[in-house]
Amino acid sequence: MQDTYTTTSANPLVSLSHTLQTLREQETVETLVKTTLDYLRTEFNYALLWIGLYDRLSHRLRGIEGELSQVAQQNLPQQFALSPGDIMEQTVIQQAPVQVADLREESRAGQWQTVANRYGIQGTVVFPLCHRHLCFGVVVLGSTLWGDFPSVEQRSLLSMLFGELAMGLHQGEMDQQRERLKRPHEPLLEMMSQLQESQSLDDRLRNIVATTQQFLLPARTHIYWYDGDRALFWLRTREQAALSFRKSTTRGRLSRQGTENRETTEIPLAEFSGFHKTLCDNRLVAIGEAYSSLKADATSRLMAQIGARSLLAAPILSKGKLLGFLSVEGTEARIWQEGEKDYIRGAAQLVALTTPLSHLQERMAEIELDRDLTIGLPQGATSLKSYSERLSQRLHDAPVLVFSADSQTNQIELVSAYPESLGWEVGESFPSLSFVDWQLLQHSEGAIALQLSDDFNEASTRGGGDMRFTSWQPLLIEAGVRSPLIANTEPGQLPKSFVVIAEPSSRVWTTSERELLTLASRQVGQILRSQAIQENSQQNQQMVKGIRHGLNCLANAPNWQAAESSHLHYLAEILESPFVGLVTWEPGLKTASLSTLVAQDAYQIPQGQEINVKKERLLQKVVSWQGLFGPVAVTRLPAATQTWLEPLQGLVLRAIALQTITSSRATGVILVADPPQREWGERQVEALELLAGQLAWARRAMLLEKRLNRYRDRLDPLNWYKQHRLEELYRGIGLDIKQLTQLTDLTGGLSRLDEDDSRARSVQQVRHQELLRHLSDNLNGAVNLLKYEQWRLQLNPEPISIVRLFSRVLERVEPATAKRQIWMQVHRDENVTLYADSAKFELVFVEVLLAACRRSPAGGRIDIWYRSVTEEGGGDHEFVELSVTDSGEVAPRILGAFQPAILSAPRENRDLLAASPLDRPPGLELIIFERLMRQMGGDFLIEKIEDGRIVSRLLVPRHS
Repeated sequence: MQDTYTTTSANPLVSLSHTLQTLREQETVETLVKTTLDYLRTEFNYALLWIGLYDRLSHRLRGIEGELSQVAQQNLPQQFALSPGDIMEQTVIQQAPVQVADLREESRAGQWQTVANRYGIQGTVVFPLCHRHLCFGVVVLGSTLWGDFPSVEQRSLLSMLFGELAMGLHQGEMDQQRERLKRPHEPLLEMMSQLQESQSLDDRLRNIVATTQQFLLPARTHIYWYDGDRALFWLRTREQAALSFRKSTTRGRLSRQGTENRETTEIPLAEFSGFHKTLCDNRLVAIGEAYSSLKADATSRLMAQIGARSLLAAPILSKGKLLGFLSVEGTEARIWQEGEKDYIRGAAQLVALTTPLSHLQERMAEIELDRDLTIGLPQGATSLKSYSERLSQRLHDAPVLVFSADSQTNQIELVSAYPESLGWEVGESFPSLSFVDWQLLQHSEGAIALQLSDDFNEASTRGGGDMRFTSWQPLLIEAGVRSPLIANTEPGQLPKSFVVIAEPSSRVWTTSERELLTLASRQVGQILRSQAIQENSQQNQQMVKGIRHGLNCLANAPNWQAAESSHLHYLAEILESPFVGLVTWEPGLKTASLSTLVAQDAYQIPQGQEINVKKERLLQKVVSWQGLFGPVAVTRLPAATQTWLEPLQGLVLRAIALQTITSSRATGVILVADPPQREWGERQVEALELLAGQLAWARRAMLLEKRLNRYRDRLDPLNWYKQHRLEELYRGIGLDIKQLTQLTDLTGGLSRLDEDDSRARSVQQVRHQELLRHLSDNLNGAVNLLKYEQWRLQLNPEPISIVRLFSRVLERVEPATAKRQIWMQVHRDENVTLYADSAKFELVFVEVLLAACRRSPAGGRIDIWYRSVTEEGGGDHEFVELSVTDSGEVAPRILGAFQPAILSAPRENRDLLAASPLDRPPGLELIIFERLMRQMGGDFLIEKIEDGRIVSRLLVPRHS
């Protein structure tokens, strides 16, 4: 096996001399490294070759080129930090080669140990690339044999090679640095052209910092700004080399825990007065290796404060006034060159030149913003969020809080917060204020400024510190607020709302800023009032929509149950409640029922439950209550009530009675259940009262209509029956009186006959007694009618022989048929028995026949049929159907209105106010026939059959 370190050239010195000459002629790092690797590949058989350059600022090695047994370079470590104790740092620090017998077993090798295990690298030598006591990188040579190191001769060759490479790297760095320091005016000129394109001061500062970082290559570049009110320098803009990232910052963003972004470093003047004085004298501060512009103690404290080992700071002065300073910092000791000092002075002067113009632009923008914030709101009003954002922008990004206040209940609630990431939720309640604080907000002519400190508890114990708004100070301090500014939206009035500027830094508010907030707070009050008006308008529109929807539901629903259900569904939608129920009853009845429910699955209650109105304490309490009852927890209701409200356990109940006016009877109760934590506002209460009142009036109208229809259905047949019965009595009594009169006259004539003619006298007396008895029976019938059937028909069903029925009926209609010469024929089948009220059914039958006679043409014919039928659907009830057929004419409107589908339809589906042929004779008589027959358990129907004749059907039960 050939030794790894055996050279392949016949004359290695000649090859080395050619390579060294080539290295001296190269000008770039890439060509230097490539030439070196070509020589190593040609002259030696290394399993591992790798060259890395050392970054002194970040203390890292960066791989330039290498190879490993024909494996691609990307599998080798490219860039890594040096750790104390590892072999790479040892090589860099000691600037001497390090030999490792087996790289796989070397724990100090870091990432290289992993590579060695994967590819079998053992004997390894790490050579430093040093020149003039500076290390520029390392070369790693690895073998697959254990402990295989170069010989003395080979080490000499490699030392000359790597020395020449280090010299080339040093020369390249010096040329680069010399190139930079020769022309510092070039980046300054380039910077000036870039500043003309920048729109704001922060953009200009970022450009200056970025260019400085790129030109001087320090660890960090900063611009600190001077704050005279707080007596400190605060970090405004920064650029960092290692992370290659910049950040512009004005103040730390506030969080509820009071933490700030630690990138916004502050340098207090009290601790660094010498540094401040040097800058005010327009002198450069330079701190480097073995040199400092400041005293030793000031230098150490300043460097510890900024975390650096070298510093170059140039003051930013405008008309002799210190605005801040531009600084570059290094983590290593550094000797600052004159060219670098000249550059940073020029860059700082550029900042000073651009600042007045930027301040003028900012001031003009502030004046314009102040005008927009204070003079008036545009038509249509801006939103509270956008106004708070503009106010925060004007006050240098200070958080803006808006609170609503009620001095009567001492309740304070957060209405708006900008930015939203403050940690407080909109709607969150805040501690109440003392009487003195309320008075302070009312009578203060301008904004109130507070200065808070972390030692509030200690200061309050000693009796010192700011004692205004003491109930809020701990909360504000915890949130990181240090200089709050508070203003009432209506100065001179008890506050209904106020604005708080939650400034996180300790500062003194200027008079102009206080005046600005005083005026801006009034604008906030105007926005809140506009929003309140708009919300009221929307609520009113929603109320109108609810009224319209409720009326539509009641008018267009197919039946009353559907109307109630739709009404309650809409109510549940408005209230956003998980349960809405309706308990209804009719006045005078003892029981109520759960008729309609709108509930989530978890709160379903069986419908149709019967509830005793008089004994149910919840219903009685709600009915006697004025307006909305509740909220009350279901668990606090009586045990009997909880029984039928069992699924609502854990909820709170509200209820309202369906009552039109105070003196009217309630006809139901609406129940609404919600989670315990939910609170109702005026909108929910008004919506429930409005829709409940609407439903109460509609239900009252429905019950009144129902009652009047019952009265009509009862009184119309009663009136008709009494009318015809009285007519019959009148005719019968008149006939009896006439016959009595004739009999009296005849009796007077007989008195002149012989006394022996007693037989004729006896016959006359008997006839006289019969007429008196018949007259008494008629009068008794009238008495019974007037006594027992004053307001309601009294039905006395009894068996009726159909043969006798026809005999009586035909006798009563014989005058009408004889007058019009109508032939009436009864088609008899068998003698059957009916079961009905004899007088009432006979009267109906007679009137049906008389109606047929009236509409039949003179000389016409009427046929009467009867047959036994059974109930449709296979029932046990038997009936006798009497059919009266005539050739008369009935108005089509009457026949159309008398269809079974129309008569059996629910009343709520019919327009009772619309004109109907059944409201007046002859249609009215027909509908009365139908009602009377249904009261007796039968039915009546009139229709036109196919041959054009009219058929009137009477259906009568055969049994009781």
